[in-house]
Amino acid sequence: MCSESWLFRLWSGCTQKLEKQLKCLAFQNPGPQVADFNPETRQQKKKACMSQMKQNFFNESKFTKKYDKHGRLLCNGIDLCDCLEMDCLGCFYPCPKCHSNKCGPKCRCNRKWVYDTIETEAGDVISALPFFVPD
Repeated sequence: MCSESWLFRLWSGCTQKLEKQLKCLAFQNPGPQVADFNPETRQQKKKACMSQMKQNFFNESKFTKKYDKHGRLLCNGIDLCDCLEMDCLGCFYPCPKCHSNKCGPKCRCNRKWVYDTIETEAGDVISALPFFVPD
């Protein structure tokens, strides 16, 4: 009988400690965001946000493209070499993608940016874009 009461006291002491630790882990004040949490509303907001992001991405990519699929500028159709000289017939090695001698280190086909100046390491401008290219 004595051993049973000793086991009971030991067991009750362990459960009290366990309950105390669980209380410490529980949220004391979860705030309105946790209290009013609704997974369906969150999913709807996430879908709307993702849809908006996709729409912005596709619209942005249409406007930011500067060259067509043949490497000509979209704003005026000129086949300008990346050295920015109007009369250049191509002064680079053939492009591995399109085989043009007018592509610099990056292929011009469907490219989304243009070189605006060619500068030396000292910062001296060697050549500049001969016309305006809109954003």
